[in-house]
Amino acid sequence: MSNFSFKNKKFPIKAAPTFLLAISVSFLMSFFSIIFLQDAKRFLDLNDYDVEDIEYEFQTLLENSSFDEIAVIANDEQEECQYFAQSGSFRTFAAASSQLEELQKIGYTPVIENVTSQNGFNFKVIVGPFANRSQTNNARENLRRLNMDSLEIRSCIKLTNESR
Repeated sequence: MSNFSFKNKKFPIKAAPTFLLAISVSFLMSFFSIIFLQDAKRFLDLNDYDVEDIEYEFQTLLENSSFDEIAVIANDEQEECQYFAQSGSFRTFAAASSQLEELQKIGYTPVIENVTSQNGFNFKVIVGPFANRSQTNNARENLRRLNMDSLEIRSCIKLTNESR
């Protein structure tokens, strides 16, 4: 293979002819683009065209239509819900107490609840109540950042007109 370099006299491309060729090609491209791609602004006169006026019917339909009234049946039953986050369930009270202390350090007021279960977990650590689901999700996200898994617990009471 031959050795190509600028120092070698066998280099096939010379600087002066290459430069002149590049200049001439760019000049020709510019010249032809100016001639063939002229951007002549020809404004259209809209009076030359006969355009129909468009009449929309939606306004007359709204003015002339009678709307059917929808009978809304009021539901007298409402729910009042409280949200909690269960941060853990433990077999021993000591493990649940350890979790309780960690949660108290970060500003929550947890409660240990003793439950009977078939899988052997007897103590649940619960944080809350929270006013809404958003606050519960924020607390669960804070617990997740501390590597604590959590569950959302929703406790609702149905209210009727008699109980208000």
